[in-house]
Amino acid sequence: MVKQIPFSGILNKKRIFNPDFYNWNRIKVRYCDGSSFTGDVAAVNPVANLHFRGARVWLAVMEDLLSKGMRNAENAILSGCSAGGLASILHCDSFRALLPMGTKVKCISDAGYFINTRDVSGGHYIQTFFDQLVATHGSAKNLLPSCTSRMKPGLCFFPQYIAQQIRTPLFIINAAYDSWQIRNILAPGIADPHGHWESCKLDLKNCLPSQIKTSGYNSWLHCFD
Repeated sequence: MVKQIPFSGILNKKRIFNPDFYNWNRIKVRYCDGSSFTGDVAAVNPVANLHFRGARVWLAVMEDLLSKGMRNAENAILSGCSAGGLASILHCDSFRALLPMGTKVKCISDAGYFINTRDVSGGHYIQTFFDQLVATHGSAKNLLPSCTSRMKPGLCFFPQYIAQQIRTPLFIINAAYDSWQIRNILAPGIADPHGHWESCKLDLKNCLPSQIKTSGYNSWLHCFD
């Protein structure tokens, strides 16, 4: 594991690159659990010796930061990118609850708005993936109750079903053409065994007219309108 990691973007300490937040206390929490810090399984996986306890890691980190002065913060932002962006959505309200009522709290999700949509074969690859993730990590109890009371927990990993229920101000940044989601949600290998979408999913400019017109692909693009 890399011992030193760069602080860039909203975490950059140079005023010229980050004029609004360069002098804030900035903390980067290493992503380590594979479930956006929602896992909580008491048993240790006997085969791989893996601990699925991301939610406990999250709480331990927050308690440590609170003890070091975060409880006195006047302003606080929870942000993340990709899986970390999803974590900033899933934990937005719980992060708000850790801080005093007078603290101004906001959350930012960068490229973490993963869409539940059919893949190019008409299947539900990403939905199945999230169902398995939630089951493996025991995440259900750490997802929004307002969502899990209405639908199966795996769906509550998708921001489209929970974003409107979050009470803390939430800012979502997501490209209309999200290369990771194109490769892994719209056209994962299992849904495209002959590789017809290989070139298209890597670069929108390579897509054939028929691929652009594919109903699943059109629906995908409309999700970001």
